[in-house]
Amino acid sequence: MDFKKGDIVQLKSGGPAMVVTGDQGDDVHVLWYGEIVDEIKTGTVPGFCLVEAELEEAEDEAFGRR
Repeated sequence: MDFKKGDIVQLKSGGPAMVVTGDQGDDVHVLWYGEIVDEIKTGTVPGFCLVEAELEEAEDEAFGRR
């Protein structure tokens, strides 16, 4: 699946919602809020490990998706 900048994704195994910031080949660059450490985190994840995040209605509004 191809993701574009601004898409909200999640690991197939679960975890926090992440925002796609770019890609490089098969890898996807993402950022997310790390609640435990109270910091914005960034990382690179193989695209095959990600799915579009299923957000609750309140989360959709917070991300400007409604």
